[in-house]
Amino acid sequence: MKQRKKRIRLPRINKISEDHVFSYKRVNELRRYITEQGYIYSRKVTNLTQKQQRSLRTAIQRARALALLPFTQTL
Repeated sequence: MKQRKKRIRLPRINKISEDHVFSYKRVNELRRYITEQGYIYSRKVTNLTQKQQRSLRTAIQRARALALLPFTQTL
């Protein structure tokens, strides 16, 4: 018999408004969209539009470049 893969439950993040702009200065807000290993959650998990997901990615990258966010959470 074939075993089915267990579905991993990821935290759903509340929907935000369409005109919301992500800023690299708001580190606490950006941390909600990063896993423990430092990966950015996908659009399926974050419920963001494609445009919002791109701006989130650039905000996280800028925060990492300025050492406001770590590249990885665990050592």
